[in-house]
Amino acid sequence: MRPHLRYPPGAPVASATLGETVAADLGLDAVCAAMAGGDAVLLAAARSGLTALAADAATVRYRQEVFADCCAHPDRIRAMYEIACAATEVRRWTIGRGSRPGGKLLLALQPITELMTLLHRLRAECDRGAAVFRSAGLTELCAQVRATLPDEYFDEVGTHLAALDFEHGTHLSVALGPGNKPVDPILHAPPRSRPRGLRRRSGAFEAIDDFEAGATALTRFRSRALAEVADVVSRAADGIGDFFLRLRTELAFYLGAHTLRQRLEQAGVPVCVPAVLPARSPGLHCVGLRDIGLCLAGELVAGVDVAAADRTLLVVTGANNGGKTTFLRSAGIAQIMLQAGLFVAADEFAAPVRSGVFTHFAPEEDRTLTRGRLAEELAAMSGVVDRIGAGGLLLCNESFASTGEHDAARLAGPLFAALVDSGVTVVVVTHLHEFAAARSAEARPADLFLRAGRADDGTRTYRMTPGAPRPEAHGADLFRQVFSAPREAGTGY
Repeated sequence: MRPHLRYPPGAPVASATLGETVAADLGLDAVCAAMAGGDAVLLAAARSGLTALAADAATVRYRQEVFADCCAHPDRIRAMYEIACAATEVRRWTIGRGSRPGGKLLLALQPITELMTLLHRLRAECDRGAAVFRSAGLTELCAQVRATLPDEYFDEVGTHLAALDFEHGTHLSVALGPGNKPVDPILHAPPRSRPRGLRRRSGAFEAIDDFEAGATALTRFRSRALAEVADVVSRAADGIGDFFLRLRTELAFYLGAHTLRQRLEQAGVPVCVPAVLPARSPGLHCVGLRDIGLCLAGELVAGVDVAAADRTLLVVTGANNGGKTTFLRSAGIAQIMLQAGLFVAADEFAAPVRSGVFTHFAPEEDRTLTRGRLAEELAAMSGVVDRIGAGGLLLCNESFASTGEHDAARLAGPLFAALVDSGVTVVVVTHLHEFAAARSAEARPADLFLRAGRADDGTRTYRMTPGAPRPEAHGADLFRQVFSAPREAGTGY
């Protein structure tokens, strides 16, 4: 059995491509930590789930339905999760290569007995969940467990496990091969009671004068007969354990997402189920989009509205400290949350499923001093270009700002034009006015230019409004704010 809570049964397991720096640039570690709440299992599941993004709209909707069930019935999901956790903690014993099959069988019986008890508990939970779950994923899981594990199954397995104790000895037979040598030992159902006296059977046999040699031969035949049974029991325990491990991982991801949603709702942050636009659609649409990382930190975050559902290049310019990078991160996290099948921190959000999500943020100085920042930027961008394809999303933050503006414009202009012409949607936060102005002058209908909002008194509105790029970044506003701040007594600052 397989849980099939993240991919529909029979569907190819395909994930969108993620850039190597996406997690660090977008602050996904903070999101995963909030999902986990200090639980190592939930943390691992969060990291796995937010990087194994669905590559098609059908899988996204499949996950959204499962998550909706988890939010509607968290107690049922948590009960199943706790059973899966208990199963993964069942101790499995190992045995050396030279040990006898009887020992291997004995060590496999205890864990499989415990696992069967947990399977019975899971079947009971699925009986209860079948009446309330509505998603295809959880409905199919419950139906699969109930069909595979009826009462008759547990009765039969219980009978077999009890028989494998061999309380009244073993019953095996062998065939006679060339030279009347015994071959092909077969283990039969054990006797129900220990036999008394000798059982007379017709047939000729040759007595063995050496009793110890005969005993050794009998032990060898018994071991050969038990070897296959021991392997079957061990493989069965492995199969059940693997099922419970997968179930724990998939349920942990949705439980972590439910915890994150509760935290955001308690903080007054709006959340919504994102809409999936048709495949290969450009751009995005959002109302009240927020950065989850800042919301979790307790910051008051202004929602951003952007209508760019038909745009392939978004260029964001404007005032320093105006929320441009925050918007870039929020758009990236929202895209990842969408393709993970979860919610988005916004009033409304719509975007297509991307073939990949990549970031290119201005790097730190190379501490090895082997190359400068521009060389680092070019190497990182080359890696992105090698991996990104049509339908991908590229988020750039101050790319090529480490060189002169004229040279940066000569680099950025042709590069971003080629990416957009190849079917990539690009969102650029930049202070490179020469590049932005030259691109704006081309008046391409698929381009959208946004400016970070600023009031007349210099106050930042943290809104993105459509507007042509301007050369000023209003750094003087920050200068006045910092240097006019009251100085602490005795500090000299």
